[in-house]
Amino acid sequence: MNYQKIYDQIIERAKTRQLNEYKERHHIIPRCLGGSNDKTNIVELTAREHFLCHLLLCEIYPLENKLRHALFLMAIGKQKIKNKHYIIGSRIYERLKKEYSEFLTGKKQSKKTKEKKSISMRKVWKEKTVNEKSIIGIKRWKTRIENGTNKVTAIQAQNISKALKGRKIIWDQGRSKKVLQYDLENNYIREFKSANEADRFLGGKGQNVADCCKGRQKTAYGFKWKWK
Repeated sequence: MNYQKIYDQIIERAKTRQLNEYKERHHIIPRCLGGSNDKTNIVELTAREHFLCHLLLCEIYPLENKLRHALFLMAIGKQKIKNKHYIIGSRIYERLKKEYSEFLTGKKQSKKTKEKKSISMRKVWKEKTVNEKSIIGIKRWKTRIENGTNKVTAIQAQNISKALKGRKIIWDQGRSKKVLQYDLENNYIREFKSANEADRFLGGKGQNVADCCKGRQKTAYGFKWKWK
């Protein structure tokens, strides 16, 4: 099959028409192959045509891993285009997963790539709410329990200890709620920066100042407690 001829036909057809429906911009010569952002190198395609063009480019340039990576991201829906209108078949999906897995096997990431991923992930997590982060954390922990990977090995413990040694921990005071301590006659005693601080100060013997502040119990450690 002449993949180049099919690709050229789709591109030429796109140059001589005007799309009024959903469309996506496509580089005729991919950036990884020296293509530019000039208007002469960009055409507007339907979502289906866009996916097919990337599929064809992978056949035309089978050794260009960046094209394979771009196609894989389109297939799993992690590209920037949110309103994609194409659905891939199970066979194509399986093929892309296998090829991408083979591409990554034994591949070492450069320092620059790691930094880019780190910046990207920090941005993603910054936009998530506390509740969303909590749900993700719970799901990951459950998965680790199911897979039996929730236990820290001796080597991992040593590495964690080395990484944290000498590190100064700064508590986020902005998220702590101050609590007030009273005796049983409602006489004010003192203020704590947080319920956890009060628990630690009084020994933390299975009681909970926060539960008292929330009204779940009347006293804790023989005292009454309230949020400030």
